[in-house]
Amino acid sequence: MKKLVAIMLCFVMLFSFAAVFAFAEGETAETVTVTFYDEDGKTVIDTVSAVKGTSPVGPENPTKARQDGDPEWEFKGWIGEDGNVYYRNTLPVVTEDTSFTAKFVKMYDDEDNITIMSFLASIFERLNKIFAQISTYFEELTKSVQKLIG
Repeated sequence: MKKLVAIMLCFVMLFSFAAVFAFAEGETAETVTVTFYDEDGKTVIDTVSAVKGTSPVGPENPTKARQDGDPEWEFKGWIGEDGNVYYRNTLPVVTEDTSFTAKFVKMYDDEDNITIMSFLASIFERLNKIFAQISTYFEELTKSVQKLIG
């Protein structure tokens, strides 16, 4: 009896799934267009279609070319129309045509390096003066101790 019930349940489940898939095959999912722009907001990097009500997957992280004297840039994500920054696999659910713009941040530039190097040079200069004073102090202390000892 248990085998008969189990077999009947299997048939019911099989026909239920078949009905669901047959219904789904006849429908077409509504899609929206998601456009990814370079940081200028004009140059299209990629355009994808996404099923309405799902989260699209963005393109691979873009790069920003470095020219002589320019700073190095790092891609930080996609700025959505809501102003929030998203990453490739964490884009929000889309329900209408949407766009995202690349966000880059400056890593460093030559002026930053010069400023840091100048600051470090001034610190080393001060330390050299302090060590010179300490060295002079120990020399005088050594001479004084030698006089006392005799």
